Amino acid sequence: MHLKSFLAAIFTTGKYQFKSGARQAPITAISCPMGHINKFPPSLTQSPGPVIFWLLVLVEIFKIFRNMDESELLFNLFYFLLCMCVLYPPEEFQRLGFTIEQLFSRFLGEEYLDFVGYHLRRTSLNLFVHSCLPATYFLIHRLKFSVFATEAPLENNELDPDFPMPQEAVAFKSLTWKMAQRFSVLAVLAVPALIFNWHQNNWRRHPINKTLAKYANAPGSYSAVARDIGTEFRRQDVYKRKLNSISTVITTENWIIKTTMYNVNFALQSNTSLCVSKAETYNISQHDQNDTLQMISIIVRPTREGVSDFHIRINALEFRSLEDRVRRPITIPSNIQFHRSVIDRFVDVFKTQVALNPIFTAEPITEKCYACMLAEPNIKINKQCTDMDRAGVPLTDEACCSNCYCRPMWCVECLARWFAARQSDVDREVWLEQKCTCPMCRAKFCVLDVSYIRAPEQEDS
Repeated sequence: MHLKSFLAAIFTTGKYQFKSGARQAPITAISCPMGHINKFPPSLTQSPGPVIFWLLVLVEIFKIFRNMDESELLFNLFYFLLCMCVLYPPEEFQRLGFTIEQLFSRFLGEEYLDFVGYHLRRTSLNLFVHSCLPATYFLIHRLKFSVFATEAPLENNELDPDFPMPQEAVAFKSLTWKMAQRFSVLAVLAVPALIFNWHQNNWRRHPINKTLAKYANAPGSYSAVARDIGTEFRRQDVYKRKLNSISTVITTENWIIKTTMYNVNFALQSNTSLCVSKAETYNISQHDQNDTLQMISIIVRPTREGVSDFHIRINALEFRSLEDRVRRPITIPSNIQFHRSVIDRFVDVFKTQVALNPIFTAEPITEKCYACMLAEPNIKINKQCTDMDRAGVPLTDEACCSNCYCRPMWCVECLARWFAARQSDVDREVWLEQKCTCPMCRAKFCVLDVSYIRAPEQEDS
């Protein structure tokens, strides 16, 4: 049975013949190295062709790795990691200067002097270097290894029980390998041709200049827009924040710019709307639920015709800095909540800890909070800590907390902001372990000495 008919049968009916004239039922179970797979979901068994095809491919990949010698396996793993470091350079590579931008800095020039020209060359260079990675792999593999060069067909008594059709599997493997080689060579030839086409007429056909041309006053005149962007980028009030290893967000007086691996997005602030699309919270520590990281996604929607939207994903603590640098308001839907600053994050953690402390019984307060004059006082500073450090060693007299005899005068949010305002910005991780003084009597207290208040009748009920 030829490979062409085998693949056609797999994709159309999910049926094929093991021997001439012997028609088999659709496969719903396959022998594999891990055991006998059966009972596919109904949606898969109704059209099992693609599922069976990819299962056979996975089994064959497993066999390829199983038959590799140690040196080839190490080479494949090393080259895969190298490609990942080239595509998404880690901080260690960036510090050592092992990135495309740093290695070819003389060719790229200075971003500070020619912003648009620098990114025209950078995106083209990235595309060319990345297109050479597959061809480089096949070249090194051909010079050093020959696993796929020759492979004799198996006899009937040597059939691998893990794979039902070894002849077709060998043919498929060879065909896939040769196709991958040809595509890699095609990429090395096609990408330079594409870059050459972009470079004609002063990079007129490059996607970056096509976007800038849509902002130009005269049709096709993008040079003036590029000069204005470069002038604004050289000013001191530019906000530039690295989003990840391959993208950066930049805000100038009139522009919002996002640089990516192969392109640069531009949005004129006067013709752009910004909206927070979602907020995601991640737990950094499994032991401390308060140790979290919030990331927010902002959709930048230029109203200029033909200019596509783009997303900015930043740390929620950077939102206030970005908001202060753009002239357009950032819309936040009512169903999305996040901490806009470190203080906001600390306030929530402070509230969580105070809720775990014992309740303090006090008479109802009719006045408003002395700080915000909006909320009612709902906490009392009442010494109840043990005056010991984390290791259980008693503190000195100067470091011990003291009693506060002031009546309830503050809401928990204002007291948390007062507490955070008197801490060092360097030691943000241990703010909750530090001490502060009462805003009125200056009595020293810690977060364990802060309790919510409750009226006596509420406590009895």
